[in-house]
Amino acid sequence: MQLIEQIAVNPKGNKLPVELVELNEASLVDQITTRSVELYRDQPKELQVQAVSSLVKGQHTFVRAGTGFGKTRISEMYFGLFEKKVVVLVLNPLDSLGDDQVREKKLVNITAINLTKMTLNMGTIKKILKGAFSFVYLSPEVFLNNSLFTEMFFSDEFQDMLALIVVDEAHMIYLWGLVASKQSKFLIIFDRHQDQAIFRPSYGLIGPRLMATNHVPVLLLSATCRPLAVSAITTSLMLQPTDIHMIEGELTRPEIRLIRVSMNFPLSSCDDLLRIFAPHTTTAAKDSVPMIIYSGSRNRTFQVMKVVNEARMTPKHEYDPNDGFIRRFHSVTGDDEKERTMDGFGKGQFPVISATMALGLGQNLKRIRSVVHMGRGDPAAIVQMVGRCGRDGKIGLGILFMEPTRKNGRNNIQDFEDGMVQNDDGRMDALAVTNCCLRIALTVDNK
Repeated sequence: MQLIEQIAVNPKGNKLPVELVELNEASLVDQITTRSVELYRDQPKELQVQAVSSLVKGQHTFVRAGTGFGKTRISEMYFGLFEKKVVVLVLNPLDSLGDDQVREKKLVNITAINLTKMTLNMGTIKKILKGAFSFVYLSPEVFLNNSLFTEMFFSDEFQDMLALIVVDEAHMIYLWGLVASKQSKFLIIFDRHQDQAIFRPSYGLIGPRLMATNHVPVLLLSATCRPLAVSAITTSLMLQPTDIHMIEGELTRPEIRLIRVSMNFPLSSCDDLLRIFAPHTTTAAKDSVPMIIYSGSRNRTFQVMKVVNEARMTPKHEYDPNDGFIRRFHSVTGDDEKERTMDGFGKGQFPVISATMALGLGQNLKRIRSVVHMGRGDPAAIVQMVGRCGRDGKIGLGILFMEPTRKNGRNNIQDFEDGMVQNDDGRMDALAVTNCCLRIALTVDNK
């Protein structure tokens, strides 16, 4: 019998320098730290260096650390170690989040593009394959269901350039899996946070596509991801727990104080906000605390504006697009208006934004001092939203307005039996009734 000829497998074209890969652990850490200081002029955090070191070794890496930790810098630090043109692919739950990240990359002189239905065409594909963009952002819709991108993704040219796949807000893989398995039909949390992401049953297939590469490491980032979600994500990626290097940071933010307030009015009215705003004759806009008020639906963002203007005795100001106190932001807001709102808020032209979860994920808004959340919600989502404040290290305040009762929900501690397995709705109700310190409760929830 004639032996089958052995064919040598060509190494990947996007390998790191050999001298870097062969360094021992201590020397590798020193090299990563030195390179980071050259790029950013400040000392990287220990866990950032640890994550980059894990990626250099080709390990799939899951970083769980609180908002404001600097998780997005990890991929930039890893990218900076390559001597040739490579591409980092970043998966975002919403198209609008990619636009924010592209603006952030421009500040550090990194070329980036957000692939949407409007920007993805043959001309863009050719530019990517020529190495015109170092970071490519896209949503699951493009990643899974766009034939142009699929053809490019599996091409030899792109696979040779692909150095890293990043999944921002990795807990979304868990939620997409719930939708794919139809478990979401029985969970209220999916109706509580509009604009958190787009949910389609096909997104449950995202795991196999992420792993369909030539030994490219995957970097998973999340500010909150409890063990059940981590296990589901690992299963979705068809990996064993030992195949993912877990890096655990501080999930809670000690500089943020959390206050839970029982609501006296229906959630749809938002009238509980009347308690926290003074008339404009008492507190001027320039003296007000910069804050975001998060609502669960786009329609309610406008109701919030009406109530705030009622409290400030400035009726009908919610119809003024140039109002000097409050404006709104959600996924359907026009791109120009989104940019104008964010630019105006950053420059201090107004202190309050009424928003859905379309605002804030992945953004570094250092001006925010307080975050208000209306109604019960998924603890993981609430952690994300409250984490928008205090990004500059100063004290922040999270105010959680929660209904004392929810129809068909658990509304007192006695409704939770010892040993009961909580689903996501149970966790939502538990956060609303627990007597425990909220920071401790959220920390334990992620352990």
